[in-house]
Amino acid sequence: MPESNPSVVVGVDGGGTKTDLVAVDEHGTVVGRASGGGANWEGVGTDAVGEVLGGLLDEALGAAGRDRSSVAAWVCCLAGVDWPSDQIRLAPVLDGLGVAGERLLLNDSFAALRSGTSSPVGCVSIAGTGGVCAGRNAAGEVARSMGVGIGEGSGAWTLVSGALSAIAEAHHHSGPPTALTDRFTAVADVADVEAYFEGVTRGTVAVGADLAPLVLEVAAGGDPVADTVARDAGARHGRDLAGLADRLDMCGSSVEVVLAGGVHVHGAGAFREAFSDAVLDRVPEAEFIVLESPPVVGATLLALELAGWPAESARPALLDVVGGPS
Repeated sequence: MPESNPSVVVGVDGGGTKTDLVAVDEHGTVVGRASGGGANWEGVGTDAVGEVLGGLLDEALGAAGRDRSSVAAWVCCLAGVDWPSDQIRLAPVLDGLGVAGERLLLNDSFAALRSGTSSPVGCVSIAGTGGVCAGRNAAGEVARSMGVGIGEGSGAWTLVSGALSAIAEAHHHSGPPTALTDRFTAVADVADVEAYFEGVTRGTVAVGADLAPLVLEVAAGGDPVADTVARDAGARHGRDLAGLADRLDMCGSSVEVVLAGGVHVHGAGAFREAFSDAVLDRVPEAEFIVLESPPVVGATLLALELAGWPAESARPALLDVVGGPS
């Protein structure tokens, strides 16, 4: 490679509304970065993914006096890469960008995983608007939950749906009364439970993931029903993570478990306790780490490793430039 165009690696973390890209040289120095629109093909289409990535590549590399031919390796961790068919669907888009070097296309959960671990090995549980978990073992084998919300935790939606069931059961006298009733009806500004659920069914009352913090707040305030909802949700996510570790034959070893997403970050208490208990029941040497660095840091570390360059030693410089969680 000519000295005027020295090699770099590129890490990409692409979500539904925002994409971050970082370029790093072989010394671990950040030479370029850029942020732009979403790169989840399910939301914006495959052509738009190519346009977003192409624009960010040119912005980050151009600012450093590089171009796409200078990329020794790049790792794209994108939301929406959920099935093998998605890899096939997006391969021509990435090929068309004309980026040199090795390439790895992964689900964005693997960026969060690597961002939180001290090595490429570990597991991540993401509980945000939805839920998913992913992992990589010492043999380099990877696995991920389906993230479809069937037979697995769904992040905030697990909490909200549990709360709605508890409120309805209390109304029907098939379950105990709960402070969730007054809190949910107050937020919706309706008179009672029947008005609330009429609004839900007729589309005049919005029910969204933004209600999850309310469930956790009521649980922390001592309401036993909300506490049960939070614990059930935490245990569900914990069982998902333990099952993933079992699939990767990691239950009998020390495992770093990264916790990411708003429910994990703000769910200290009943949710976190139940999650931890469920994981430790099958993975007794699990070490829990709340994610404090942006996922693009993980994507960039994966790119450094793909190129065979020192990775973990580059983390401090990455954090100096990229900053805290995004």
